[in-house]
Amino acid sequence: MKLKKSILLFALAALLLLCGCSKGSVLPAVSNPDFENGLAGWEKKVYIEEGSSIEIVTDPVRGSVAEVFAESENDVRLMQELKVSPETAYRITCYVKTEGVTGGAGANIGVYGQALHSEPVTGDTDWTLIELTGVTASGQETLPLTVGVGGHGETSSGKAFFDGLNIELAPKGSTGPVLGSSAVKKTAEDNGAPTEFPTQPILIASVLATALTLLIWAWHIIKGRSPRNLQAKDNVIAVIAILLAALAVRVALSLIFHGHKTDINCFIFWGKRVISKGPAHFYDEWCDYPPGYMLVLGAMSFINDIFGGGSMEANSLIIKLPCIIADLFCAYLVYRYARKTMNRGAALALMTLVAFTPVMAYVSSAWGQIDQMLTVMLIVPILLLYKRKPIWAGLVYGIGIIMKPQALMCGPLFAAAYLMYVIKGNPYEPAKLDRGTARLIKAKKDTPGLRLLETVLAVIAAFAVIFAVAAPFKGEQGAFWLFEKYYGTATSYEYATVNAYNFWALIGANWKKVDVPFMGLTYGKWGTIAMALSVVGGIAMYLFAVLRHGKCKGALPLTMAWMLASIFTFGHYMHERYIFPALMLIMFAYIFYNDRRLLVTYLAYAATMLVNCISAFYYSKLFEYGLYWDDRIVFWCSLANVVLFIWFTMLTLVLVIRNKPHRGYNG
Repeated sequence: MKLKKSILLFALAALLLLCGCSKGSVLPAVSNPDFENGLAGWEKKVYIEEGSSIEIVTDPVRGSVAEVFAESENDVRLMQELKVSPETAYRITCYVKTEGVTGGAGANIGVYGQALHSEPVTGDTDWTLIELTGVTASGQETLPLTVGVGGHGETSSGKAFFDGLNIELAPKGSTGPVLGSSAVKKTAEDNGAPTEFPTQPILIASVLATALTLLIWAWHIIKGRSPRNLQAKDNVIAVIAILLAALAVRVALSLIFHGHKTDINCFIFWGKRVISKGPAHFYDEWCDYPPGYMLVLGAMSFINDIFGGGSMEANSLIIKLPCIIADLFCAYLVYRYARKTMNRGAALALMTLVAFTPVMAYVSSAWGQIDQMLTVMLIVPILLLYKRKPIWAGLVYGIGIIMKPQALMCGPLFAAAYLMYVIKGNPYEPAKLDRGTARLIKAKKDTPGLRLLETVLAVIAAFAVIFAVAAPFKGEQGAFWLFEKYYGTATSYEYATVNAYNFWALIGANWKKVDVPFMGLTYGKWGTIAMALSVVGGIAMYLFAVLRHGKCKGALPLTMAWMLASIFTFGHYMHERYIFPALMLIMFAYIFYNDRRLLVTYLAYAATMLVNCISAFYYSKLFEYGLYWDDRIVFWCSLANVVLFIWFTMLTLVLVIRNKPHRGYNG
């Protein structure tokens, strides 16, 4: 009788357990959860190999345990991919012991590919049970679970020991963060690791994308041959339709590509950190960006919280929105200025060309980087200076500096532009003495003294906005913390080139240390000389153009684009996107010069940048499988960029010295 009763109770308990589980829920099986079989079933995931280690040691209390060590701030973890059910709540636990763990995410349970982890365990602790509870996304079938020290964008240091990982179905009604993405789906056919770098798909995608730009270019050519109709009304519906279509493409790209896993996860976490810890304590943990864009990320995180968070795709899209908007703004800005000199149809086609330039959409929406924000902060000051608004130009440029350090490269050329403004005045817009600084000091006429005062106020405006944005982030950092941040960011990758297809990549120096000897000097010293010559050359060409030809609107964007291209081609520390702002600068040089060769240069650089950026994106995804560059892509695209720069240099010299552009497509 007792046996029957026991069987009945067991069956009842099993039935209740099944009822409490989600329909069809899978209870994941963790391979080697106690590390009794060494590291079998686990995969190492290390951000910086140097100074890191993962090994099995014997603990007097728990036996075999995993020891994870990071000598300096790092992200060192063990990962195991588990089969899970979609839209199911799981509770994950693990025992951890720490020795001197500091900063970032500490010792934790995490999810690889997401800025998500359990509460950090730091300092010196005895064995403690940590927990992470969350819900899988719709359509999710796998969960890349990790244990270790640090996390995406939250590097930590110290030693941690792990044992007894366990995952179970959480009690009915449990909630928590989304543990993955609906895009995380694997079948039996694609569970294997990739075996080759995707050279052919990259080239096919790049050729098709370039073909699209050529079609739009042809539209621009055809429309440009029609008589000018500068008095015609704008086709507002067409403008809105094109921008909405470009937005739709970018949203689709964002949903297809979560983004560069390191960049996107850092941006998402930094946005959350701004909100949770406040600016004063933001830099208590690692971040290699200046504070300007952190405010934008904080705002995006706040918006995301208002809507209750969501899937990884939704979080990624929201964090990319500012750059997507910057893309569309650049396209509209091109239309606004092109319609002043071109047939309305040609201007509309040119706007479409920018709106659908593949590399722009790819960087902002697929990759998720902020280079178009920097582009806006370089283009807008030029246009404001032309409109006789030098103080506003200085303020916007200051915002660019506090957002991205690369803006500083253009500082000397902007200084030369302001010098010419003081000496020669603004030949494009007459002085308006009834407003601004002139009205304030009751100036009777436009004089060098008035323009000097405006220039001084522009410099003050730039420094003021930098100080205003940076001050809340200072916290307990030293007086020169911002300078140290910029210097540390600029020199953090001490390599001749970091995935940039340029001269150094052409000769095989990609990811080679800057102190490697080359032709009597080192890569770093040659790079420094090249960068200095690029800046001096850009300034010299701009001054010559203004002093020789007077009204020459295209000179500033043209020489700035040339300078950035020169620094990218021969400077050191370069990344694949450092040339990106040159693209829009070349486009505005084309609008002002109306020289068809500049548009050809724009299309050529757009093509090589796309190949470079897609290749760099997949390099970051595949190096963990031991798949590095396809040397054919590196060589031929680097060669194309070097040859293209030589062409661009000759064209720039012709336009600067002679100021006689070829007849464009617009009369």
